[in-house]
Amino acid sequence: MNDEKGMRVLTSLVALGIFIVAGLAAFYQSILALPLAIIGLIFVPFILVQNKEKYAHLAENLEKIAFIITFLIICITFICLYKPI
Repeated sequence: MNDEKGMRVLTSLVALGIFIVAGLAAFYQSILALPLAIIGLIFVPFILVQNKEKYAHLAENLEKIAFIITFLIICITFICLYKPI
């Protein structure tokens, strides 16, 4: 059980790092990185509470939704990229 808790802490530190790096990129270069910073900030506490079954189930559902959204965006991008002129 301690190994799982340690892994959750390390994973949340990765999410915190994503927030910091994306926040710096948004501040210094482009505001387009701001959504990534916001997502990283949301995931830090969300990862830390994964030991409760309710949050683990919610995370699985969000993962499925994110997969479907990503798949649709990739499909739409390919359709727009390769449509005949």
